[in-house]
Amino acid sequence: MSNIVIKTAQSEIKQDKNGRNYKTVTFGEVKFIDTPFGKQLIPATQSRTTKINCYDNNYLGKQDPGYADPIFNNSNPTNGGWFMGGIETREVSGYDIPTADGGVRTVSTYTTVVFGDTDSPAFESTVKSAFSSKGHNVVENGITDSSVASHLAALQASIGA
Repeated sequence: MSNIVIKTAQSEIKQDKNGRNYKTVTFGEVKFIDTPFGKQLIPATQSRTTKINCYDNNYLGKQDPGYADPIFNNSNPTNGGWFMGGIETREVSGYDIPTADGGVRTVSTYTTVVFGDTDSPAFESTVKSAFSSKGHNVVENGITDSSVASHLAALQASIGA
């Protein structure tokens, strides 16, 4: 069962410096974890959210997922806003971001929404492609989602390492 991201909010239409229309869209993650009792939902209080810019006409000449989709509506869930995917964090080549005091700091992780089947063996390729399209190259053998680390720790504990 693949994880799901839900569109929960969006901004008004804005224009970038090239005159392309976009919206800043907020997505929340509905994540399933493996338990001894089968797949279970992570409680909403432990779920992650993130914002991304979704373009009306991206550099591939297509509309980004989330741009025109309706916002999730609790009273009518079939009204849209559901996507297969996850909110993923990876270690990337370092990049600079401005700080509140006017300085600059270098960071080496990035988080974004990745649309696709999270249970597919090809999902990591989808992640790398999504990060690349956002201008960030995933560092091989770098940090992956924190759930991978927790699964590894549980595996080590079970074999007594």
